[in-house]
Amino acid sequence: MMSRRDDMDTQKNVLLSTEANQKIELKDDFELFDIMLNDSKGQPPLYRPGPYWATKAKNAANEIKRCGIGDFRGSKNAIGLSYADNLFIDIRNSYNHGFKGRLSRWVMNTYPLSVIFEAQVRWTKLYANMSIVYAQEILNLKEKTKELLKKYNVPYSLLGKCLAKAKIDGQDLSVHYLNLLEQHDNIASRIKFNEAKSIFEIGGGFGANIHLLLENYKNIRKVLYLDIPPNLYVGTQYLKAFYGTEVLDFRTLKHLDSIKFSADDNIEIFCIAPWQIEKFESAVDIFMNSQSFVEMPNNIVKNYVDNFKRFPESINSAVVLTTYDGYDPNTMLHPDELPKFFKDRKFDYFEADTLLNSSRKNLFFVSPGKLSL
Repeated sequence: MMSRRDDMDTQKNVLLSTEANQKIELKDDFELFDIMLNDSKGQPPLYRPGPYWATKAKNAANEIKRCGIGDFRGSKNAIGLSYADNLFIDIRNSYNHGFKGRLSRWVMNTYPLSVIFEAQVRWTKLYANMSIVYAQEILNLKEKTKELLKKYNVPYSLLGKCLAKAKIDGQDLSVHYLNLLEQHDNIASRIKFNEAKSIFEIGGGFGANIHLLLENYKNIRKVLYLDIPPNLYVGTQYLKAFYGTEVLDFRTLKHLDSIKFSADDNIEIFCIAPWQIEKFESAVDIFMNSQSFVEMPNNIVKNYVDNFKRFPESINSAVVLTTYDGYDPNTMLHPDELPKFFKDRKFDYFEADTLLNSSRKNLFFVSPGKLSL
């Protein structure tokens, strides 16, 4: 049982940690953002967002220009819609691009529709806050939460003014980070992450998974992170807030003929756009994709996998493909199709409950390669 002195020391450590975290800044770099977007316009369809992401990407780009990314995990913009943990409370925030979108937004903000929408926003905000309270109660009661916090370190997880958080043992933690830890724990039951030096994540979102891996495995020193602009921009700036000059952004890598990790043990985080994958020439120990492959057209997934296969020693790399249940045949690849892109491999398939909702499952395809347990 924790003594009063131990409890006071814990509270003091939490306070000191909070004060240090308040100094971490999430900064915008609109020059970098514009370079990404301008370069993406000249790329072939193979390297541009597919139907599932095309509209979301356009809207997110407009939202970044309108709001900046300082509170992209809040509720006042739709920057992180579909890949972050922002609270999407006001549907009008999804109508910020194109003439029809802006016209629709103007109509919805004009009386009498504005009165109806404002009333709905108030109710939605109430329900969102209630869901956060319930999530906190559930997470504090679950043994799995305690197990995860004993096994893993949760670094500062609220950057970007995260609202979806839970207070556990006196510390506010992102629910999204806890969900990622639960997902990771399932994967780590098949792969030796503590023996990996490098990882490659396609569709890395805003960088939370990379953040968790780097803070829990000091042996991982090299990271290749790929996503479409504008998601890539958000993830790059998020990782820069924690790792500074160890992050090499699109602007830095844009004019290189070849992209390679250095041979030293310094941390390197390469943030690349889809078309830059053709320039990468280093080996990676773990290749990861969570959720996004099923949201891409078949030919785009095939191109990513074919490029990965030409990496040095890729046959020995671990491959981890994660997706979710609730397959939509109109917009998604069937999860069973994912292993077929890796014809030279055998995958271990398993399902696991999500941390908060036992009625939903994550689906895992794991080929451990040289990192087999």
